[in-house]
Amino acid sequence: MGEPSHQLRAAYDAAVARLPVVTRVIFLMHRVDDLSYAEIACRLSVSNGAVQACVAEALGMIAAMLDGGVSKRWRNTDIAPAESDLRRRYRASCQERLRALGHSEPLAWDSGRDDDLIVNIAFLQTLPAPVLETFLLNRVDGLSHRQIARRMRTLTVVVRRRMLYVIRALDRQPMTFEQWLRAGALAKDLTT
Repeated sequence: MGEPSHQLRAAYDAAVARLPVVTRVIFLMHRVDDLSYAEIACRLSVSNGAVQACVAEALGMIAAMLDGGVSKRWRNTDIAPAESDLRRRYRASCQERLRALGHSEPLAWDSGRDDDLIVNIAFLQTLPAPVLETFLLNRVDGLSHRQIARRMRTLTVVVRRRMLYVIRALDRQPMTFEQWLRAGALAKDLTT
């Protein structure tokens, strides 16, 4: 059988991208990285049953999306405990990383808000006020360094230093939940 059409491949990729994070990461570890259920379970410290449920759920959701139907979680009772534990560990990791950056207050984790958004807001709060203002003027308002310098009544070289500060700080920012999951799985590769 030949290669799938470009349209079918694009639809498949879009369906995979819309999977819930844990389901997507586990599915890709199995299908792309060619890891067994047991290897994935070990790398993420979750049950073998949760891994099997995620792969089955992913296949069902992808099929539903490709058929034009509504994708819904159908193995959630098998996946929820593992996902909850992974989120708990991710949140503890973020809290520790942010504490090292000077964010001393506990994060207000809210089940209605995206964890990555909460972490990004907390990270931005670790930046000194003039640096944060410079960063937002550049990235949100799209102002050039010269325009920011004029608006903030400072030198362009100061603006450049502040942006360099942000770039260096971004290297220490906590990972997204998906990056954290993949890094945990990859870390096992590096130690074996």
